[in-house]
Amino acid sequence: MASLRENRVVIASLFLPQGTVYYDDDRSAVDDIELPQSVTKATPVNAAKAAQRLKSFSIVDDLTKSVTPIASPVEDKANPFSAFHSPHLGPQQGVRPLPSRLPALNAQAAAVLPAITPLRTPTTDGGAQKKPARRMSRSASRSSTMRRSSSVVRPTPRLGFLNAPHYTPWQIEASSHGNTGLFNAVNSVGDVVQRKLWVGIIDSPTDEFSEDLRVDLELKYQSQHDSLPVWITDAEFAGCYDGYCHQVLWPTLHYAVPDAPKTRLNLYDSKSFEHYTAVNRKFAEAIVSGYQEGDIIMVNDYHLMLLPQLIRERIPNATIGFFLHVTFPSSEIFRCLAARQHLLRGMLGADLIAFQTYNHMRHFRQTVNRILSLEAVPKGIQLENSFVDVQALPMGIDLGSLYQKRKDPEVAEWVASLRQRYAGVKLIVGRDKLDEVQGVRQKVQAFETLLERHPEFRGKVVLIQVALSTTSENQSAASDALSTAISRINSRFSSLSYTPVVLLHTTELNFSQYLALLTVADAFMVSSLREGMALRTHEFIECQEERKRPLILSETKEMLIQVQFTGSYSFSGFRSCFVINPYDAIQTASAMAAALTISDEEATTRWN
Repeated sequence: MASLRENRVVIASLFLPQGTVYYDDDRSAVDDIELPQSVTKATPVNAAKAAQRLKSFSIVDDLTKSVTPIASPVEDKANPFSAFHSPHLGPQQGVRPLPSRLPALNAQAAAVLPAITPLRTPTTDGGAQKKPARRMSRSASRSSTMRRSSSVVRPTPRLGFLNAPHYTPWQIEASSHGNTGLFNAVNSVGDVVQRKLWVGIIDSPTDEFSEDLRVDLELKYQSQHDSLPVWITDAEFAGCYDGYCHQVLWPTLHYAVPDAPKTRLNLYDSKSFEHYTAVNRKFAEAIVSGYQEGDIIMVNDYHLMLLPQLIRERIPNATIGFFLHVTFPSSEIFRCLAARQHLLRGMLGADLIAFQTYNHMRHFRQTVNRILSLEAVPKGIQLENSFVDVQALPMGIDLGSLYQKRKDPEVAEWVASLRQRYAGVKLIVGRDKLDEVQGVRQKVQAFETLLERHPEFRGKVVLIQVALSTTSENQSAASDALSTAISRINSRFSSLSYTPVVLLHTTELNFSQYLALLTVADAFMVSSLREGMALRTHEFIECQEERKRPLILSETKEMLIQVQFTGSYSFSGFRSCFVINPYDAIQTASAMAAALTISDEEATTRWN
């Protein structure tokens, strides 16, 4: 702990917590003669390309890293936040069912961020509205996206002589791509980490950034955000992030070995791994170039599995840790990867390798032993000249921050509104990414089985599913099947006053509304087929401090209906939940029925 206070901590994660935002409105209207020579007024990205890439707004950053929602199969009237007027808050503001940017993974972390207030459209002296600002992200190169920014744009230190704070259309704001759970975890330790440096890429296409613009952004990142941008090409990003990370690594780590005909990629794709390697090398170059004696380097997640060894080759005595935020599969799955040895040796460049659960740690030790023939002992891996510690260090949530958000009067108002709207109805709430690994389709199918086998629940129970989207490639098949299932259920069991399944995207509610949903829920369900640590279950438990209602989950916590395939179930505190096998619709439906009919006494007993 003392070393953390005395030395700088370098935190490497694919995306920086803050991203660059492109504005094409009049904020950048500064005469050329007012600008220093090092600053160009011209838009760094071709306007025609920007117009193609950016099409819609998002107003919610606090539930996910980003989203590209599927078309909702339910009518707008089913959205409990769209037409309901809170008695004190008035009509719901800032909620628009519009798609936003595609998320970076993160599989794993639940955000605890303030609710986003709607952006006030700037007006001129004559009162005419200006064009909305366009916010570009790297995902724009893959999926047409545009979001409305509600963050405050900060002034640029290099232009302190100018009164206008927006000398360029590119500004720095909080990124919805960043690993929010990691960001919250680092901030929650307070003074324990007194000096830190975030290292990562920015969430915008950068090929057409001028050198002057890059220098300006680097200075701003370092002076205002303790961050060091890593500059990679858009082709490298697409090959690494969209290709190797999301089409090869992500499914394999979650026991869904990619199928080439479905994904257009396979485990032996060499081009995307070349991009993956190039990105890791550029991270190593950035960290090595700014290295200070005594730095503690923390490398995060599967995007950077090669990075520890790349740093070790250049700085042999560096203190390096690696934390995998997602699952690590058994050796029989991991061995399917063509680059299996490269990935393992890359991780073994660290002094400490940490996982979310003991099962993931055990799988890693066995995989290293079987693939690399290295000695694996309970505490780690013995190398030729060193020993690598391997531990289970699960990440939690920032309870202090969440507690403050729960006390927001807006949350209480929405709790009252939801209870009024759903009086006499049981609510099952879920929040998952829209990819096959998260088991949302299995959840909906089990809910259909519940209504079929238990007619007494028809008209008396509603499943509200909050959808967090992933890459379009991972999402498309899962979202099509989900839309079909929801449409079928709603056509079979709905009435004029009852919609059994409500699908909400993160653009349709803010964080206060989400906390209100967790508070009024009669059960929370996670049906993941595989998952690292379902931190959203921790949020549910915190919100259920008074009611103590159950969870329906895939390996999660407390009174849940829970599946034995999520990381949270590995901890004894979660064993009192309702455990489900997401592949068994009948058993899952029975668990739902049990959770909904449980007595208050049994609920309290399970909770304690």
